[in-house]
Amino acid sequence: MSATAAGTKRKERDFEADVVVGGGEETNINVVVRCRGRSQREVKENSAVVVNSDGVKGQMIELSMGANALSNKTYSFDRVFSPAADQAMVFDDTVKPILEEMLAGYNCTIFAYGQTGTGKTYTMSGDMSDTLGMLSDEAGIIPRVLQQLFNKLEVEGSDSCVKCSFIELYNEELRDLLSTDESAKLKIYDDASRKGHATTLVQGMEEKHIKNAAEGIKVLQEGSLKRQVAATKCNDLSSRGHTIFTITAYVKKTNEQGAEELVSAGKLNLVDLAGSENIQRSGAENKRAVEAGLINKSLLTLGRVINALVDRSPHIPYRESKLTRLLQDSLGGRTKTCIIATISPSKSNLEETISTLEYAFRAKNIRNKPQLHMITKKMLLRDFTVEIEKLKSELISTRQRNGVYLSNDMYEEMTAQSESRRIVMEEQSARLETLETNLRNKVQELFSLNISFMGMKKENEATKTQLEDTQGVLDQTDIILAATRKTLAEETELRKAHEETEERLTEIGSALIDKLQKTVKDVKGLHAKNKRKSDLHLLNRTAWSSSQSQVAEITSMVERRIRMFQKEQQEQILGVSKRMEVFVDEELQKVSATQAFLEENLDTFAESKRQLLEQKQKSKDDMDEVLEEIKEIRDNVKERVSESLQAIAHAAEKIAGDVLSEMADFHGQLHTSYSSLGKDFKSIFEELVRHITTQRLESDNLRRQLQSATNTIMLQNANISTRMQEALEEERRVAAEERQKLLTQISALITTQAEAQESRFAERTSQVQKNMTDYNASLEGAISQYGQGMDSWDEKEGELLEEVKKSREQLKTKLKDDWNAAEDRSNAIRTTANQVHAETVRVVGAQIDDLDIQMEAMDDFVARAKSESGTHHETHVQAFQSLTNTVDQSFSNISTHFKTTFDRVKNLGEGMELDTSDLRDGLEPLTSQICQPLASLREQVGKTALQDYRPTGETPQKAQYQFPTSLPRTEAPDLIFSKTGEETPDEASTEADDSRNTIVFADLDASEKMSSPTPSSADSLSDRIARLREVNPNVSTSHTTSAINFEPGSSLMSAASDHTMPLFKRSNRSTRTSLRKHDLLGEGRENLPLTALSEARRKSPRMS
Repeated sequence: MSATAAGTKRKERDFEADVVVGGGEETNINVVVRCRGRSQREVKENSAVVVNSDGVKGQMIELSMGANALSNKTYSFDRVFSPAADQAMVFDDTVKPILEEMLAGYNCTIFAYGQTGTGKTYTMSGDMSDTLGMLSDEAGIIPRVLQQLFNKLEVEGSDSCVKCSFIELYNEELRDLLSTDESAKLKIYDDASRKGHATTLVQGMEEKHIKNAAEGIKVLQEGSLKRQVAATKCNDLSSRGHTIFTITAYVKKTNEQGAEELVSAGKLNLVDLAGSENIQRSGAENKRAVEAGLINKSLLTLGRVINALVDRSPHIPYRESKLTRLLQDSLGGRTKTCIIATISPSKSNLEETISTLEYAFRAKNIRNKPQLHMITKKMLLRDFTVEIEKLKSELISTRQRNGVYLSNDMYEEMTAQSESRRIVMEEQSARLETLETNLRNKVQELFSLNISFMGMKKENEATKTQLEDTQGVLDQTDIILAATRKTLAEETELRKAHEETEERLTEIGSALIDKLQKTVKDVKGLHAKNKRKSDLHLLNRTAWSSSQSQVAEITSMVERRIRMFQKEQQEQILGVSKRMEVFVDEELQKVSATQAFLEENLDTFAESKRQLLEQKQKSKDDMDEVLEEIKEIRDNVKERVSESLQAIAHAAEKIAGDVLSEMADFHGQLHTSYSSLGKDFKSIFEELVRHITTQRLESDNLRRQLQSATNTIMLQNANISTRMQEALEEERRVAAEERQKLLTQISALITTQAEAQESRFAERTSQVQKNMTDYNASLEGAISQYGQGMDSWDEKEGELLEEVKKSREQLKTKLKDDWNAAEDRSNAIRTTANQVHAETVRVVGAQIDDLDIQMEAMDDFVARAKSESGTHHETHVQAFQSLTNTVDQSFSNISTHFKTTFDRVKNLGEGMELDTSDLRDGLEPLTSQICQPLASLREQVGKTALQDYRPTGETPQKAQYQFPTSLPRTEAPDLIFSKTGEETPDEASTEADDSRNTIVFADLDASEKMSSPTPSSADSLSDRIARLREVNPNVSTSHTTSAINFEPGSSLMSAASDHTMPLFKRSNRSTRTSLRKHDLLGEGRENLPLTALSEARRKSPRMS
C-alpha cells in the first residue's frame, strides 16, 4: 500500500468506546443455528434431508447419521430456526434484543458462520432494495437493523449521531468498501494504552455519518457492489472475503440525578464471514483456489481461537489471522456476541454441517465480559476536536504532494483486478438470465401492487387535505408568534429604559450625598458661630439689667399686639385658603364630570363612526344597484351640502364672536388686576414713606421685623394674584381644548385656523406673563434697595427717600406701559379673529363654488345610477342627525359649564379684593400701638453700652451648592418604542444634565441664578380615547379613509402619515427654566433671619 493512500485516511477504528462507566458480569456467547432449504442443485441430485428441528423456532437440532451409525447426533443451542423461518422471524428473535443492548451503550457483534452456500450473506444482507421506504420481505439483518435503529431514535426524540463503516478482508488484506480509492489498503494496529486492555485499531478506514435508514441502506448497497464475489459449483454468488459492517450510535442521555449529560457510545459489528469450502467439491482453480485456501486458513484460525477460549488456554492465537484480530474483542473480550451458524439440510453436505455445529456448540462456552460505555459530553467534544485537528494536519501534508506514482506491483495488482472484474461481468450476465425469469414472475405482483397503490393514493389525497388544514393552523400560529416576538422586543426596550433611569438616579443620589456632607460641615460652623453670639448676648443682658423691667412691659404689650395681628392674619389667610380649596375642588369635580361626559360622547362618536363605516361598506357593495337613483337626488344633495356649508360659515362666525367675547372678558379682568395691583403698591409705598419719616430712630432689629412683616404681606398678595392668574389660565386652557374638540368635529378647516389663533394667543399671553415676571423682579429689586437703605439709615436717609419716590414713579410708568402693550395685543387678537371669520367665509364660498363644479361633473355619472340610493341616504341622514344631536348636547353642557365657571371666578376675584383691603387696613393701627412705645424704649436702650461682636474667622465662607432638583423619569412606553434608534446617548445625557442641575446660594453677598425646572409632560396611551375617521361620501373606495387620533389631555390631533390633512402636534419638551437674580448686601453681617435671605416667589409652571 502506498504512503500517499495511507496518509489521506488515517482515521482510526476503535472497537471500544473511549470511556467505560460501570462493569458487567460475564455472559456466554449467544449461538443461533439457521437451516436453509434445499437448493435446486440438491433437489436435482435427490439429496436426502438429514437435519431435523423441533418446530420453526426451537432449541434442539438432530442430525441423521445414517443406518450404519449407532445413533443420531443432537445439539442444543439458544435458538434453532428451521427452513420455514423467514427473515423477519430471525431478526425479531435474535437481533432486536442485541439492538436494545447496543442503544444502551454496549458493544455488540453478530456474525454468520458456516460453509459456502448456506445463506450467510442472505441472512446478513438479503434483499437490500426498498420500495417507498418499505423494506422487502427478503431484507436481511443489516437493513432491518438500520430501519429499527432510526425508528427507535425518532421515538425517543433524544439527540443522537450515527455513523457506519464497511470493510472487507480479502486474501488477508483489508479493503475499505466505502472509499473512493479502491486500491487503498488498510492496516491493523494494537493499542494497549487504552483503559488497561488491548484494542484493535484500523488505520485509514472511512466512516460515514448517516441521518436515516435510507442513507445507511444506500451505503450498504454501494459497499456490497465492491465486494469480491465469484461463482463456484457450490454457489453462484460466493463471497470471496469476510466483510464487517459496523454501526456506531452516540445517544445523549442524562444521569439518574438529571444533572450531567452523558453520551452512550454503542457499537454493532455485523460480520458476514466467507464460507468454508472443499476445493474438490467447489471446483475452485487458480485464483479461486488461492482465495479458498486463505478463507479456510482464517476460519481454521478462528476455530483454534474458539477452542483455546473454551479450554481457557493461556495463549489465544488472535494474531495468526487478521480475521481473529478483528474479532478479538468479540471473542472473549468486552462485547456481547451472537453467532448465527448457517447449515445445509442435505446429506451431501453432512460433513460440513457437523463441522459447523461442532464449532458453534463449542463457541457457546466462550464467556465475554461486556461493559457499558458512557462518554461525557465534554470528553466527546474534546475527542472530536483532537480528531479534526489531526485530519487537518494530514490533509495539509497530503496537499503538498503532487502527481501519481505506481509501482510494478501496483500495476500488476490493477491488472489482476481488471481481469477479476471481467470475470465478474461474465458471471453477472449469467445472473441476468436468472433475473429475467424472476422479472416475469414479478409482473403479476406488479398488478396487485398497482391496486394497492390506488388505495394508498386515495388515502394520500385525504392526508393532503388534512395537511392543508394543518397548514392553516400553522400560519395562524406564525402570526401569533410574530406578535409575541414584537411584544418581547418592546418589553426589552422598556426594560433598558428603566435600567438607564436607575443608573441616572444612582448618579444623582451620589451627588446629593456629597453635597449633603459639605452642607452638614457648614451647618456645624454656623452652630459654633451661634454659640459665640449667645455668649455675647449673655454679656449684653448683664449690662441691660437696670432697664429690664421697662423693656419687659413694653415688649409684652408689643407681643400681645403682634399676636392679635397674627391671629387676625391667620384667620383671614385660613378663610382665603378654604375658599380657594373649595373652589378648586368644585372645579376639579366639574372638570372630571365634563371629561367623563366627553368620553361618553366620544364613545358615542366612535360607535356612530363604526356604523357609518359599516353602512358605507354596504353602500359600496350595493353601488351597482343604487346608481340609478343618484340622478334623481343630485339636486337635493347639492342643496343639503350648500346648507351644511352655510351652517359651517355661521358656526365659524359664532366661534369668532365667542373668541372676541372671551378676549373682551380677559381684557376687563386684566384691567381690574392691574388697577388693583396699582392701588396696592401705591398704598404700600405711601405707607413706606410715612414709616420712614416717623421711625427714623428705631433700632436695626425692629426695622428688620417690620420689613419681614411687610414682605410677608407682599408675598401673600403676590401668591393670591398668582393663583388668580393660574385659575384664569386653567379656564382658558380648558376652553381652548373643548373648543378644539368641537371645531375638530365640525370641520378640519376651522381646526387649522383655530390652531393658528391659539398659537398667536399663547405667544402674546406668554409675553404678558414675561412682563409680569419682569415687574415682580423690579419689585424685588426695589425691596432689596429698601433693605440696603435701612442698613445705612443714619447716613443716607435723604437719599433713600428720593430713591423710593423715584422707584414709585418708575413702577407707575412700567404699569402704564404694560397696560398699553396688553391693549395693543388684545387689538391684534381681535383683528386676527376678524381675519379668521373672513377667511372662513371665503373658504366656505369657495367650497360652494367647487361643489357646483363637481355636481356638473357628476351628470355623466348620474346617468348610470340605479334604484336603492334612497334607503342608504336615509340611513346616512339618520346617523348624521344622531351625531349632530350629540354634538349639540355636548356643546350646550360645555357652554353651561363655562358660564358657571366664569361667575365663580368673578366672585372669587371680588372676595380676594375684599380680603386684600382688610389686610391693608389691619396695618394702620401698628404705628400708634407699637411704634410710639418702641421709640421710648429705644431711647432707654440707646443709653446702655453694648459690646460689639468680633468675627473669629471660623464662620463658613460663601459657597455654591449645585445639586439636581428634579429626578429623571422613564418616558411612556409608546414614546420609548417610537424613539428607538432616533436619539444618541450623548444627546440624551446632555439634556438630562441641563434639565436637572441648579445653583443655590448659601451666603448673603452673592448674586446667583436659581432655576425652577418644569417637568415635561408625556402623552399617555390611556388619554387617546377617541379616534375619528374622515370619509368622502362622493368616493366609493375605502383607500382614502384615515384615522385621526384625538387627545383631550394635550389639545391636539394626530393623523396617519398618509392622511391629506395637515398634522398638528405639540412637542413634549421641557420648558426652559427662568433665571432670577438677587442682589443682597451682606457687609457687617454673618447671620440674618431666613425671611430676609430671598424674596423669591414660587411660580406656576404655566407662568414660565
